[in-house]
Amino acid sequence: MSKQFWFLFAMGAASTGLVGYAWANSKRVVTNDVAITIPDLPPGLDGLRILHVTDTHFPANGESLERFLATAKELNYDLVLATGDYAESADGWPVVVEAFRRLDADLGIFASLGGHERYAGVPSWHGDNGVRNLLDVGQLLRRRELISPEPLIDALEEIGVTVLQNDNLSLEIGGELVRIVGIDDAWMGLARLDHALPPADAVGFRLLLSHTPDGLLHARSGEVDLALCGHTHGGQIRFPLLGAPVRHARSEKRHAAAGLLRVSGVPTYVSRGFGTTLLPFRLGALPELSVLELRRGQST
Repeated sequence: MSKQFWFLFAMGAASTGLVGYAWANSKRVVTNDVAITIPDLPPGLDGLRILHVTDTHFPANGESLERFLATAKELNYDLVLATGDYAESADGWPVVVEAFRRLDADLGIFASLGGHERYAGVPSWHGDNGVRNLLDVGQLLRRRELISPEPLIDALEEIGVTVLQNDNLSLEIGGELVRIVGIDDAWMGLARLDHALPPADAVGFRLLLSHTPDGLLHARSGEVDLALCGHTHGGQIRFPLLGAPVRHARSEKRHAAAGLLRVSGVPTYVSRGFGTTLLPFRLGALPELSVLELRRGQST
């Protein structure tokens, strides 16, 4: 056989292997214990452990639900804060409700919304039609129908999850006042940070939930003490040296698409998220489910 044949054969085998590797990576959840040091952290919040849930993108058949719950069960946390894109579309809403229903947090569960909370049912990559739907990705993107997320919000609140849409609430933790602020999805132009924030003279530690880090682009000094975000998936596909070509966020760079960052001067944890969207692949950006521990001291 010719050298050209063997070259093409080798390229095909390598491509197939890379696709299989990226698919397997989408199932490999990394758990992180992330220490976040804040110099002016109120003493009663020192050691507070927050389970950050974002971008779970549960499919309608719930194939990733038990993996999510098994991972969360192994983690030690006091509070759950969630930042959107819980299902790939409305077809997965029942799975979202079941996931949050089975989480156990002494201090409660608080959530903001992402864009996928407004997507009507779409074909799934999972099941008998997965390959066909994968080939129809371009058509799928052009035909996404937007619907109201209110039925999902109602179902979550019925099981005790507090959903914040451009709003805030006060919570006492360890004798300290915490202002949890939740803004709607900035990627879809729905975030109203000025409306959501408490008055400038209101006391309390301000903790912002924003699906995308772009929700902080217009934050002013002192308005937010710590922000939690998702949306970027860490790029979902990330290459050595190049970084993450796709982030869907103006605030993030190719080489800093996730992790503990500063956006508009605000300490911000951007999670790679638990699930995948559009394509069921991860490369160089493994799924994560992280616990953030607040610590009082000198920031680094």
